[in-house]
Amino acid sequence: MRLVKLDTPDGATIYINPEHVVAIVKGLRDTKVETVSGPHVVKDPPEVVARLLGMEEISLDVTPRAVGWKGE
Repeated sequence: MRLVKLDTPDGATIYINPEHVVAIVKGLRDTKVETVSGPHVVKDPPEVVARLLGMEEISLDVTPRAVGWKGE
């Protein structure tokens, strides 16, 4: 089992198993890492977190989310 050390915004350290990561979500200031055990907030950008977790490819969702926008 491989664990990756990540820092939280309040200065604490958490260890995450890359096999348990479900999603990496960019927030306004921080990054949320969704795992099977629940969400964890880290201070690194999503690209750095994904690289540390060993993910080869990230799919970015660039769909507009404006109010009232309907996709075609």
